[in-house]
Amino acid sequence: MEPNAFVAEVYRRMSLRHASETPKPTFAEVVNDPRATLAMAEYQSLLPRQKDAAILDVGFGAGWFLAACVRLGYTNLAGADFGIAHKRHVRDWSNPPIALHPIESDIGDFLVTQPSKYDFIHLSHVIEHIPKYSLLWIVDALFQALKPDGTLILRTPNMEGPAANSCYYVSLAHEYGFCGSNLRSLLDICGFDDVRFIDLPVLSNTRQRVGRFLRWPYQLESRVRHRLFGVNSGGKFAAELVVTARRGNHPPLLNPKCR
Repeated sequence: MEPNAFVAEVYRRMSLRHASETPKPTFAEVVNDPRATLAMAEYQSLLPRQKDAAILDVGFGAGWFLAACVRLGYTNLAGADFGIAHKRHVRDWSNPPIALHPIESDIGDFLVTQPSKYDFIHLSHVIEHIPKYSLLWIVDALFQALKPDGTLILRTPNMEGPAANSCYYVSLAHEYGFCGSNLRSLLDICGFDDVRFIDLPVLSNTRQRVGRFLRWPYQLESRVRHRLFGVNSGGKFAAELVVTARRGNHPPLLNPKCR
């Protein structure tokens, strides 16, 4: 079975098995959900200043990033994902409606139909689902789908974090793992400029402060271990990598032979 088709089939079966159990909240129900509030705090400083900027969320899942964008006043929103038939309710969270696009098996097949369309593209825990030998094809397609000076933001498990095996094997659909060095290299060779690893702001409630305190020794151990024996790039040792990159003046490298 072709790797991209395997990932799509995993998600198709998940949708078939659990569609009736998946909540389909209205925007009125989701607007004050803690996950949407957290997403607002995380992304407010990273999103474009123009409220009509074209924003795409690839693999939008339950839609918390899109809900946060609506709450922040953005009006030109789109999402792409597997199993879109079970996520139609997200469309009505905004007026004008959020544009929803189905992904059949290959994210690149959708992206190549969107040249220079988006100011901002968001992928949260998506890139690790892309088979290794399709990464150039997909990241080149992301580059081409951005407008010049458009921004890409990626979130993915960190293989130099304290629980790399758990992060990698938690899902049947995880195909590849990233640390700072190979993720930076991938974005660089696909033409992206200003590749930066960032720390997202966090809400400072008591639970989160306790969690950060309890995680600190494990992150310190991971930092020391990889500094002594690894080849770390970026200095990030937490469970997650968050990286931003910009489409500059480099010509697009998209080529079907890289599929």
